Amino acid sequence: MKNLLFIPLLFLALNLSAQIKKKVVHKDLIFMPLTTTPAPKATAVIKGSVKNFSDKFWELAITGDLTNYSVTVPVDKDGNFNKTISIDSETEDIYLYLNDDAITICAQKNDIIEVNWDNKDFKNTFRVSSPQSHINARLQTMISVYNNCRVELMDLMKSMYADKAPDSVKYDKINNLYNKEMMIAAVHLDQAESRKLITDVYYKYVNLLSDYGLVTRFDLKIKDTSTIGKMLNHKFNPGNYRAESVYAYRNSNAYKQFIFNYARSNYVPAQGAGWGNKPSAGVPVWDEYYFGMNNLHLPEIRDWFATKEIEEAFGFYPFDDVSSVYKDFITKVKTPRYADSLKQFYAVVQQLKPGKPAPDFSLKNDKGETVSLKSLRGKVVYIDFWGVGCGPCVYEIKNATEPLHEKYKDKNVVFLNICVDSDKKTWKNSLESLKVSGINLIAEGWTRNPVCQKYNIMGIPHYMTIGTDGKIVNNNSARPSDGNLLTAELDKALVNK
Repeated sequence: MKNLLFIPLLFLALNLSAQIKKKVVHKDLIFMPLTTTPAPKATAVIKGSVKNFSDKFWELAITGDLTNYSVTVPVDKDGNFNKTISIDSETEDIYLYLNDDAITICAQKNDIIEVNWDNKDFKNTFRVSSPQSHINARLQTMISVYNNCRVELMDLMKSMYADKAPDSVKYDKINNLYNKEMMIAAVHLDQAESRKLITDVYYKYVNLLSDYGLVTRFDLKIKDTSTIGKMLNHKFNPGNYRAESVYAYRNSNAYKQFIFNYARSNYVPAQGAGWGNKPSAGVPVWDEYYFGMNNLHLPEIRDWFATKEIEEAFGFYPFDDVSSVYKDFITKVKTPRYADSLKQFYAVVQQLKPGKPAPDFSLKNDKGETVSLKSLRGKVVYIDFWGVGCGPCVYEIKNATEPLHEKYKDKNVVFLNICVDSDKKTWKNSLESLKVSGINLIAEGWTRNPVCQKYNIMGIPHYMTIGTDGKIVNNNSARPSDGNLLTAELDKALVNK
């Protein structure tokens, strides 16, 4: 079953291929569908000042109801900024893209959050605070978690990928760090604010256990025998992750990440849900959809899951397969906001259905010249949406694209490489170091760039094939490393004129 792991920026730190500079989004990690953001339920304010700052803005991202969305924070000539942000659920995580990192905080309705730093001495001057005491306590705890556990967590992930140790040893490493982070998060366990923080930590580490196939055999356990330790073990008892929680769904992005992945990959027979078993004939999107629908029983969570599954699946699976799932679910959805979101999304994504004219665009190449898609009419066009900070993208370029380009050098195929995650200088340096062949274009701004919006580029790497007639052959083409799967598609496109 294809892994459509949805892990927002909270988990960028956990992915070894992730570079958290600006908005690096990997296809296995983050998805930003071209969907209308739900009407905000509330707002919060991010304000503060920065010294020695040469840019006109900095960026952050917010975990929305269905997808993350980025926000530009303008900085005036004196280094001051003041930005009102939308809060879709009761609590949303916020990722501050500062110092080549993603610093995690969160916000609720009417929160005022102050961020200050000196760009020449970020480590010693960075501060996050709030004039509201309970909010400030929450923020300081989150920053303490960041300062004390982030590097260790990244080191753990590096070792886990290469570690050949028994599963019990891997579990001990995860559980030990879980203990450290949970005890920091629980410092104000007597306050309501701590509930969200400890919920986040629990599901973050359950997700890690799940990633390594350990979640059904090992339970997270606090070793501290103090009253706090006992309370935490009681709160998150063995198998607690199987329970659906409306509170966690509305306040913890880590919970949503876990439940989304677990529900569609760990089948539990339905008990009164009425969904039954859908024969899939090996169609992964149907399997994931029905696994999730049978596992989840609370209507709001189940509708959220299916909406998210369908919107993301359009970025990976054959259009007709996902469309059939959409048509099934749209007659069953009970939550109006998800029904509305899905209908709007479907209206947009239908423009990328194979056989539809590919949306035209014009972008600058590495020589500063404008290249339009229309100018390539009459040729098969294979588009690679990639990023300089995307590990899988770079792997393909280093190991598979050159042989592919060589194979078709005398045929009517054009290879377009569109970089989405970088500025021009970094992009050009990367083109030189990677020796990227083909036509190299840049779409700066990613989700704000009209080309990425037209083509619904939710994550990278993403590949598309356009026929000689300018119509979409496949909006989710195979990667260069997929070999015959891709070349068969290109060869067919060459003869279908």
